[in-house]
Amino acid sequence: MNLLACGALVCAAFGPFQEPSAPAAPAPVAPAAATPEPPLDAELHAAVDRWLDRRFGAEAPREVLALLAKKKLGCADLERVLRAGRASYPEPPQKRGELTHGVPLPCDHVDHETQYLIHVPTSYAPSKPTPVLFCMHGGSAARDLEFGLFAALSGIQPYWINEAEKRGWILVAPLSDRGWMHIGNSLLFSALSRVQRDYHVDPDRIYLTGHSMGGHMTWRSAFQFPDRFGAVSPMSGGYDYVKSQFVVNLLNVPGYTTYGKQEPYQINEFNNIIAAWMKERAFPWIHAEKDGGHEIFEDEVPKVAEFFAAHPRDLYPRRVYARFGAHPWEFTTPDANEAWGKTHTWREGRPIAASTVHWVRGFPPTKETPPEQHVQLVDARVAEANTIEITSLHARKLRLYLHPRLVDFAQKVKIRANGKVVHDAKVKPSAEALLGLVKEFDDRGRIYWAYVDVSIAKDGQVEEPRGEER
Repeated sequence: MNLLACGALVCAAFGPFQEPSAPAAPAPVAPAAATPEPPLDAELHAAVDRWLDRRFGAEAPREVLALLAKKKLGCADLERVLRAGRASYPEPPQKRGELTHGVPLPCDHVDHETQYLIHVPTSYAPSKPTPVLFCMHGGSAARDLEFGLFAALSGIQPYWINEAEKRGWILVAPLSDRGWMHIGNSLLFSALSRVQRDYHVDPDRIYLTGHSMGGHMTWRSAFQFPDRFGAVSPMSGGYDYVKSQFVVNLLNVPGYTTYGKQEPYQINEFNNIIAAWMKERAFPWIHAEKDGGHEIFEDEVPKVAEFFAAHPRDLYPRRVYARFGAHPWEFTTPDANEAWGKTHTWREGRPIAASTVHWVRGFPPTKETPPEQHVQLVDARVAEANTIEITSLHARKLRLYLHPRLVDFAQKVKIRANGKVVHDAKVKPSAEALLGLVKEFDDRGRIYWAYVDVSIAKDGQVEEPRGEER
């Protein structure tokens, strides 16, 4: 991504009037040419790739930091390298234009392995960042992989494959015989980690959809990981997320949900409740209730794809609203089910973090915190004069990630929480902090140049979130 945009004034030349004659107009001034960016530093690029590939190691990025110091490079240069993708990509491991079955999918976090399906578009080129669509199949946690394959194929053929091929997207359909809960989260992010090393993936154009159980997974992923996807589309899934209040985390998560008028399990009733709540508050969602039942509505698929294409991820919204503590702060334990005949183990030191909402990170309450204060509400806004305003309830510590699109690092950054100034000083960009966050989430697009930790002593009055009127 080009971080600099150069503008120029163009003076127009006017010809002389017939009567009376006018002096000759000055010659047109050619637009100033944009200053070309220097080529990426190949040595730095390779070092960044090596370090990110050791993604579960705890060592500091010493080689990368030494190169930055030696070459007098900074966070802007590092951001260019990260946004450019890997220094090189192999030729596609799977054939273009065809759906490949049975690609091994070992979980990065849990002692379990399944498979995934992948369709690489005919137009794929390793030199170009490519959007990725994840399709999560239906079923139940007690189904085997044979059923998972059947459900996945019925959920993507032919409509999603046709859309992905037409738009030049990579389509990935993980298979699960453990449902889509904790182990399912590992399957999703393990698949993403593998695909983005084999293919040049655009980290800001990763989209998620799913039907039935996969629709539930899509809703949950939007609540728990609201800054991982450009947009989501749950289909024939969901519960009463207004009653549970999970829905408030979707302020900055564009979505397009479809469901039938004759759904089982009150799915249409719950979706209508969500639709009415979101409409009143101008959330960026489309809700399509269709004549039919528990199905994928083929005529909606191109509309959902168009919606996805119009919504790249924005990690730098001016306002963030977060409800922390209603879900796990991080995933470190596997699910259990007697039907599996096996107890799984989560690998030590490999959590899946669920404590960030864009540039705000929450922290678990202390052991002394009363249970009724475990859920935290945070409303954070970028205001004028390099100021961030926070209104919060029950949150005693927050981390705010910063980027030039949010603040001016040349000036003091003022942070006010519930009316009290909790920070008022310059913040120095840190390449080590930038790299640490990218590595933690294995996300080359999660780029913040620095962070500030703030302590909050008292609560404020947090109002319900509202989106922008459209």
